[in-house]
Formats: sequence, C-alpha cells, structure tokens
Amino acid sequence: MNSANHSTAAESSEPRPDAASLFTWDISARKFRDYLVYLVLLGLVVRVGYLEEHAHSPSFGFPTLDQRFYDAAARMLLAGEDLHQLHGLRPLLYPMFLAGAYRIGGPHGTDLALVLQHLLGVGTGVLVALIGSRLFRHRVSGLIGGAMYLLAPVPLCFEGELLVESSYTFMICLGLLLILRAAGLKGWKGGLLWLVCGAVTILAAQERPNILVFILVYPLLAAWRWWRDRQPEALWPLGGMVGAAVMAVPWGFVNQLQSDHFQVLPSAGGVNLYLGNKRTADGMSLELSRRVNYSESFEDSVEVWSREEYESAMRREGRPPANNPMAVSQYWTDRALGEIRADPAGWLRLMGKKCWLLVWNGEVPNNKAFAFHQKESNWLRWLPVRWVLLLALAPAGLWAAKRWGNLDALFILIVFGSVYVMALVAFFVCDRYRYPLWPALAVVAGGGAAAAAAAVLGRRWNWFFGMSAGAALMVLISLPNWAGVKLPSFARDYELRSLAWFDKGKFQEALVDIDQSLAQEPGEDSALHHRGNVLLALNRTEDARMDYEQTLKISADDGGVWNNYGVALDALGRTNEAMAAYRRATQCAPPSVSAFLGLAFGEVRSGQFAQATEDLDRLEKQPKPPKAVVLALRSVLTRRQGHAAQADALEKQARALDPDATTWAIGHAGGG
Repeated sequence: MNSANHSTAAESSEPRPDAASLFTWDISARKFRDYLVYLVLLGLVVRVGYLEEHAHSPSFGFPTLDQRFYDAAARMLLAGEDLHQLHGLRPLLYPMFLAGAYRIGGPHGTDLALVLQHLLGVGTGVLVALIGSRLFRHRVSGLIGGAMYLLAPVPLCFEGELLVESSYTFMICLGLLLILRAAGLKGWKGGLLWLVCGAVTILAAQERPNILVFILVYPLLAAWRWWRDRQPEALWPLGGMVGAAVMAVPWGFVNQLQSDHFQVLPSAGGVNLYLGNKRTADGMSLELSRRVNYSESFEDSVEVWSREEYESAMRREGRPPANNPMAVSQYWTDRALGEIRADPAGWLRLMGKKCWLLVWNGEVPNNKAFAFHQKESNWLRWLPVRWVLLLALAPAGLWAAKRWGNLDALFILIVFGSVYVMALVAFFVCDRYRYPLWPALAVVAGGGAAAAAAAVLGRRWNWFFGMSAGAALMVLISLPNWAGVKLPSFARDYELRSLAWFDKGKFQEALVDIDQSLAQEPGEDSALHHRGNVLLALNRTEDARMDYEQTLKISADDGGVWNNYGVALDALGRTNEAMAAYRRATQCAPPSVSAFLGLAFGEVRSGQFAQATEDLDRLEKQPKPPKAVVLALRSVLTRRQGHAAQADALEKQARALDPDATTWAIGHAGGG
C-alpha cells in the first residue's frame, strides 16, 4: 500500500481494499457525531449517579496516603511555600491541577477537582471511541469501545479520588489520538502535529513517569514506515522526539523548584524498582524494611525511607550524601540490579507472577482496595464491564484490526501496550497502576465485540468459533487465582474510613470502623494509635491512655504517639508523667511539634518561664512552627514577667495571624 492510499485510509471508516470485510455495515460520519453526544450523556449519567452516592461517603474528598501528598503539594503551591520540602520525588503537574481547582473552587475546591476528574473520565470515553473508529475503520466499533470504558467501574472509582490517574489517562489517550491523526497527515501539517504529539507525551510524564517509555513509538514508527514505504515522509514521526525535547526544557526548570537541580522528570523510579524486584518482593506491594516515622505534616513513607537509607549508606562508606533526588534514585537502581543478580531464577519467577497479575481479573489494592469501594457503592457493584470481559474480547479485536483495520494505528497501540506493560511489570502491579491500560483495552475490545456480532449476523461460524476459543482461553487465564494470591484484608480500608469519620467529628462511627480494622489485624500500631485518638475525643481518656501505651510497646520512637500519650496523661491529672511524655516526644526523630507546645503550656502554668522560653526557641527551629500560638505563648510569658506593653505587642501580632488560635493559646496557658 503506498503512502497516498495509506493516508486516505487513515481518515476513512471503509475497510482496507485488500480483504473482504467482516464489517459489512457502519453508520455515517454525521450519525457518529450524534452518537458521540449520546456517549457523553451515558458517561454523565453514570458519573452523576456515582458522584451523588459517593458524596455521602465519609471518605469523599478526604485525602489519605498519596492523596495527602498531592493535597499538601497543591496547598504549598497556592501559599507560595518552599517546595524543597517535597524533595523532588514526584512531578508537579497534578498538584498544579489541584491548586488551580482549589483556587477557583475556594471552600469547594476539592469537590471541583473531583467533578473535573469525572468530566475527564467522560472525555476519555469519547477519545476511546475516536481511537477505535480509526483503528478498525468502523465507527460502531469505536462507539462500543467508548461505551465499555464508560461502563467500567475501576476507572470510575479512581476518578473520585485525589490521584493522578484520571487526568494522566486522559492525556495518554489524547496523545494516542493525536498520533493516529498525525500518522494520516502529510506535509507541514503532519510535521507540526508530530511535534505536538511529542510534547503531549512529556506533559503526561509530568504526572507519572511511566509513560516516558512510550517515547519509543516515534523512532519505532519511523523505522516501520521507512522499512515498508522507503519514502522520506516515513521519517516524519521523528518530529515527536523534537517536540518532546522542547517540552522537557521548561519542565526541567519547573522541577528545579523542588530539588535545586535541573530535573526533567522527578521520579521515585529507583526505589520503586528496588522494592518491586528485591528477593522478598511479592509483585504487588511495597514492603519497607523498617517502620518510618515522620512529623505531624504528611510525608511519603517510601520517600522518607529511601532518602534516610541512602544517607546512612553514604555515611557508612565515608561519602557525603548528595542533596539530589537523581543520586538517590541511582543508588536504589544499583541496589535493585544487585538483587536481581543475586537470585536471577527467583527474579524470573517473580516476573512471571507479575505478568499473570497483569491479566488477572482480581484488582490488587495499592492505597484503598477497590473491593472495599464496591462494598460502599451500588454503582461500582452493578456496572458490567470488568477486566476479564475486555481481555476475552481482545483476541477478536486484534485479529479484526490486523485483517481489516488501520495497520499504523494497530502498530501504535501495540507499541503503547507493550512498552507500558513492560514498564508496569518492571515495578509492581496494582489496580490503579493498571488503570491507564483500560482505555487501550476497551478500544480493542470494542472492535472484538463488533467483530463477534458481525460474524454471527453474517453466519461466519468458523470465524465466530475462533473468536470464542480465544475468549475462552483469556477467561481461563484471567478468572482463576492461578498464583494463589492472598489479597490484604480490609483492615487498612476500615482504618482510613475511620480517619475520615474522625476528621468530620463523627467519633462514634470512627470507633466502629477502627474496631473493625483491629479485629482484622490486631496489634497494628497505626490503628491502635488512631483508636487512642478516637477514645480521647470521646472523653474515654483512661482507655485512650491504655491504647497509647500498647502502641508505644510496638513503636517506641514515634513522637506523635508520645505527644498524644502526654495529652491523655495531662487530662488524667498525671502532670509529671505528661511532661515526661512530651519531653520524650521532642527527642524522637523527627520530634513532635505539638509536644514542644505541650511542654511550654505546662511550664508556663507552673511558672517555669525560663524553661518555657527555651522550649519555644526549640519549637521555632522546627519545620512549620505554629507562629500564632508561639507568639501568644510568648505574650503570656512576657506579661507574667511584668512587661505589659511588650506582651500587648506580641499578642497583637498573634491575633493578626490567627485570632482563634491566639485566644485558645492564651486561655490554655492560664493567661486569659
């Protein structure tokens, strides 16, 4: 097929002229546009229904784990804070998206972000339909694929979380459609569009670096077309590399804001590679070798652990640790390669397990379990399109695309699927990391469903039985638990929901959930600590004290637990023990900021002014000290020492920062 014929075919829904098509009928371009509107309405109905239901969950809009990182980064961007606290671990595009939603939405910024993500989900369904119509040259196939995506519960679920997946997947699909469009154009317009395609690939990588491997599609497609056509225009896809380089430069400077180094792509790739391939890895989770403590402000435990372990290793070797996230990543990459070399046979077995996990119908949890979400949502239970259905239709779709479809489009999708799968399997497999493959698989499955229907209508029974055999094989691979995988219990999910109840002031509901969590995993220290907090909020102070003591037997160096233990002891009137607990909390690594306040309040009330001043000085050296409260305490100290004018000035400064916190602090210090 020459390039002119190829270009025309790329824009057409007609079958390739070199084979009798199975798709003997289709709809017009005008009707296709009408049905795209219906597709949008379908997506909106599903998402409005789920959003209304989800809004009644305590977890709605409440950030946990990775969501807390993105939320904190977005608020730092809004406040103009120093981004070096992020340590260059993750790209900034998604926090920028959240920051924009927070600025526009004000007090409803989180709600706006989730609504926008659902709209991006609808847009992704439309992109699936457009990609499918180009791949199969059959508009109905595209519409079926788009409907399948919009009726899939896993994408819908993650659209409702403050995570990168929905916007990241939308950009991947937008990039794929642009590449398919560019592949059908000639001349300067095609060259310009290839530049845009490369730029979109780099932009998507600023949400999650995995997609960066897809940059290979540009030289591979150029080589494929040159080998086939031997025409100069075959090399146009190399323009994607140029567009990628142009887009990468400004982002290198943006990412420098958080690391002091020109960094095209912040990434935890090195440590994730190690955790996903070490000899004890299970292919599904990130198991750290020790518990990580961090201050009251959330930090990513993997980032903290990887940085601390790297710094310790450098000091053992007599070398100064580099303040460079790329150096940390390289250290862990070397460690990962060492683990693979130490047991290559075991690593190959692990890779086999990961490959099977990728096609398994089970959804491996990463943060919160999808199965737990289903317990809360009728929409997630009732939506019909599951992973196994898409897999079952995939062989028929690939066969139909190869025989009657756009070969360039098929090549591009195969490259995307292959390199993305390799990037995924190289680390670990879980529900939300598998999410970006849902649209591509829905594209192929849409053509497979249309091909199966056409085979039945056309009485092509040999083709239909071949498709059925392929579907049966995929079902046989996907449905049984061949590896005997035991998924985690819902203990963490109950704990996270309890945290959400607690944040909303629903302490009795929080207690029910945290008790459920501990029933499934007794003795889990973070759950015990949280139950102590819940009991303290319910004024069951003695029970809270016992939970804190039990937690400290498991995790004796957690400053947050020592601080809360001190609060409980103080409420029980055991002042000396409370002060000792606060003092211990300030000696942990990292120390508890709140414990410095606990010490200072107690010292002010007991007249230990010099010691209170010293502890306030130490507090101000900590990250993000509560400035209004510190100023309020200093005003009480100054007033007690007989300097009324200076005390008034300090109190005025405190009230200008936070009047409510100032009033509380002065009253709590006995200065009201």
